[in-house]
Amino acid sequence: MKAKHGLWWPAGLVLAAAGVGRAVTPRQWQYKTSSLGDPHESCELNAMGAQGWELAAATSLPWNDGTASARVFLKREIP
Repeated sequence: MKAKHGLWWPAGLVLAAAGVGRAVTPRQWQYKTSSLGDPHESCELNAMGAQGWELAAATSLPWNDGTASARVFLKREIP
């Protein structure tokens, strides 16, 4: 009886190339929250990005004059 060759072998090659079965060290993260402050002043996110911080989430902080600033949640990988 002749064995039928299906499409299982390309999937096996992909899994082998992806390193399935190897131990993977989990990435470690450092977290930080910051208020952006007065909405009429410049933002400091570019400076934090230059230090390796990545924006993970943000929430609005309304001001009495109808404007809003934000509270930001940042993360960066610990080497």
